[in-house]
Amino acid sequence: MNPPNFSSPIQNLLKLASDLRGEGGCPWDQEQTHSSVIPHLLEEAYEVVDTIEAGDDSHLKEELGDLLFQVVFHCQLAKERGAFGWEDVVQGIFDKLVFRHPHVYGEISLNSGTEVLNQWDELKAKEKEMKSGNKIKTQLSHTLDGIPKALPAIQRSEKIQKKVAKQGFNWPTIAGVFEKFKEEIRELEVELTKTNAISNKKAEYDEKTEDELGDLFFLLVNLAQKLSIDPETCLRKANQKFERRFHSLEEMVQLDGKQIVDQSLEELDQYWEKAKMKIKNEVNN
Repeated sequence: MNPPNFSSPIQNLLKLASDLRGEGGCPWDQEQTHSSVIPHLLEEAYEVVDTIEAGDDSHLKEELGDLLFQVVFHCQLAKERGAFGWEDVVQGIFDKLVFRHPHVYGEISLNSGTEVLNQWDELKAKEKEMKSGNKIKTQLSHTLDGIPKALPAIQRSEKIQKKVAKQGFNWPTIAGVFEKFKEEIRELEVELTKTNAISNKKAEYDEKTEDELGDLFFLLVNLAQKLSIDPETCLRKANQKFERRFHSLEEMVQLDGKQIVDQSLEELDQYWEKAKMKIKNEVNN
């Protein structure tokens, strides 16, 4: 079988997906379903994020291609079921974006990103109403309907809290969130003390402790929103900062002819401070 050779790159990619799934194609691709390739879709999306944050245009081009193929592959699977195809997906997103940008393709004038986002939400609600038609409502509507359950927990928490905040269910000030955070910290400490976990290196799983810890995570997301900080990005940066420092610490310990596991916590803390200073100096230079 010769590879596709159309004048259009997207037509080549669509035909390639069809070939992989068709007779004489790839056994692995032929076995896949929408559900089975979910991990690959998520992985490719995260790899795109990594290259954007690294400012690596060469790899960004490659990773966007990988992500695009995930879309093409799902379209091929759907086409085989007679559900929809690539053209339907492209036309659908085109129509949706034209509808949601009347300030670009219509007479409406908007002057800020906030106004655009508010209008976006209004148009989404209008779309939902149009799709449901004039049917008599047989059940109550819910503010949190439509938030994907498969989202990473922090992103889903962020969307939940943004939606309820628009209904007025939120602390009016940062101080209110911070006071609640301190209250939850105290409640967690009480729970840890009850189970003697606070003095242990590692405690057994406790449902009440998990519940209190979850409340803290939820509040941190709310605090991030109040500060106009994206919590997912914030945590990724914290992970990256820790990785850089620990990598530097490892190198220092190894250059001294030692092993990390043989060092006391006090000795490792000294290496940690040196690693922080080393990285700080590298950034300043």
